[in-house]
Amino acid sequence: MVTTEAKRVQPRQPNCDLETVLKLEQANLNCFPSLMTHHDGSWISRLSPGGSARRNNSLNFYDVNDGDEAEERLVAARQRFKKRDVAFHIRWTPLVPADVDQVLTEQNYTRLDETLVLSRSIWVLGDTDVPKGYKLSEVSLDEWIRTYALVGGAQPGAPLDATVQALHDVLSRVAVELVALVVETDDGIPAAVLLGVVDGDMLGIFSVATAEAYRRQGLAYALMCEVQRLGAERGAETAWLQVVAENAPAVELYDSLGYREAYAYHYCRDAQP
Repeated sequence: MVTTEAKRVQPRQPNCDLETVLKLEQANLNCFPSLMTHHDGSWISRLSPGGSARRNNSLNFYDVNDGDEAEERLVAARQRFKKRDVAFHIRWTPLVPADVDQVLTEQNYTRLDETLVLSRSIWVLGDTDVPKGYKLSEVSLDEWIRTYALVGGAQPGAPLDATVQALHDVLSRVAVELVALVVETDDGIPAAVLLGVVDGDMLGIFSVATAEAYRRQGLAYALMCEVQRLGAERGAETAWLQVVAENAPAVELYDSLGYREAYAYHYCRDAQP
């Protein structure tokens, strides 16, 4: 993907306290495990060589006070990524220590691709209203992955492409409960998908996708309502999700469902190979 000037961003303050940011960040770790991790104090390098998701190939921070020897530790982290032939990205959240942020600014790291973390309480939800002509089901991970590929445009019967296979491999390592939902037409044609992850009292929502021919019919809305209902049944009290800030239709959908911004994160990339 080519990075444009319009996607470059600057750090900003969260709309919640840092304790809440930390809880959401820890939930993110549990919902989307990387293939390898390296711990340096509260700094965690997440590495999944061959995978395209930056959240699984980035340096992450979990203590705003853990900024000692920032420059030296960043050099060591960069070498760790280079050894695995993974591009070095830093995932900036409000938990990044001030000393680290100063180094990023001084060394002219590029800040790009802002993502919003949204959340809401899910204790006041009713039954799901599925649009006429469709059926909504909870399925196994393997069936969900196949449907996800079809919704994304794959041909029926075709093998999974590398990106979808990598997603399957990541999700198969999730240690908490998956809620894999699909919407099909009454004739069995895949139309939309959503994946939920229940981690204690937290429900993470991922991969909300609708096939092009079935958009603007309320399918994503129905999936969101159903995953929240099922999540609440399984003990979740707060639902959260991530959405690219520039994705206005998705932000509008989540706003209509009562989601509000908790904080924003972005990625930092240096000029070194």
